[in-house]
Amino acid sequence: MAKYLNLAGIISGSFGIFIGFWFLGSDSDNLLSAQYTVLLTVGIPGVLAFIRHVIFHKSDAERLGWQTDRPDWMFEVGFANLAFGVMAFLSLLVQNGTAAHVVCIAGYAVYLLQAAILHGYRYFTDKEKKPARLWRSTILTSLFAGMMFLLAALIFFTRRH
Repeated sequence: MAKYLNLAGIISGSFGIFIGFWFLGSDSDNLLSAQYTVLLTVGIPGVLAFIRHVIFHKSDAERLGWQTDRPDWMFEVGFANLAFGVMAFLSLLVQNGTAAHVVCIAGYAVYLLQAAILHGYRYFTDKEKKPARLWRSTILTSLFAGMMFLLAALIFFTRRH
């Protein structure tokens, strides 16, 4: 189940990046770009990651290659994801909350970049080199976080006052 929740989060986040750049480059309201982006790149993936790390922690640990008898750290990661997800949904309630959206997007990007660095460290220091950890968990997550940073900056600097 964790594999499918992860895939759903990747699809939502990817679609959010696409939609964010699409609306940012159009004549539409910049707030719309920020709203779609924060919902699809932070809100939905954050909640799905919480469900994956907390409710389906055993299959997620197996998927990551980090099986443990004490999944407390996975719960903590899940709670952090949920905090970002809830923050993203709450930012949608703020009238003209472009700055709140940008903070959510940039904050989650920092969080994901740190996770990518950890996965990269684990890839290079573990005896068993799993290509999925290198490509999906390190490289693609780093690229995704980088695109989130770029989009957050572009939304911030091009927002209409």
